[in-house]
Amino acid sequence: MGRKPKLKKQSISSLNNIETKIYNMLKEMNVSFKIQTSIDKYNVDFLVEDKYIIEVYGDFWHCNPQKYSYDFFNRGKKKTAAQIWKRDECRKTHFESLGFKFLSLWESEINGNTKSVRNKIKKLINKNGDSYGYRNNNERHAA
Repeated sequence: MGRKPKLKKQSISSLNNIETKIYNMLKEMNVSFKIQTSIDKYNVDFLVEDKYIIEVYGDFWHCNPQKYSYDFFNRGKKKTAAQIWKRDECRKTHFESLGFKFLSLWESEINGNTKSVRNKIKKLINKNGDSYGYRNNNERHAA
């Protein structure tokens, strides 16, 4: 399935607030995962069971389309919302071309409806008949 992820040593203290919420959900689901992992030229927020990528998108930094128009200029990234969306879509397509399943979660979604977020993660993991709740002895996650 493409290249092996290159691991960087990261701890939970390197995660922001919304990433920490997803970290805790994944721990509660008892799945094997890695945080802040490099795959090719990109870093991903979460790599679950070495085949599912979960990215946590901050509403401002990734210009949530429910909050920002395509021509909004993000001064922090020095790009328009449309440019940011295109970059995010290219990353997703790249990971999928390597055989990964991809899920992006918005900050407002994580903060507003954890049940829905948890269900999306379960659906991602179960999509191919895999079952969550099993953790392999070789797992790696910051704890």
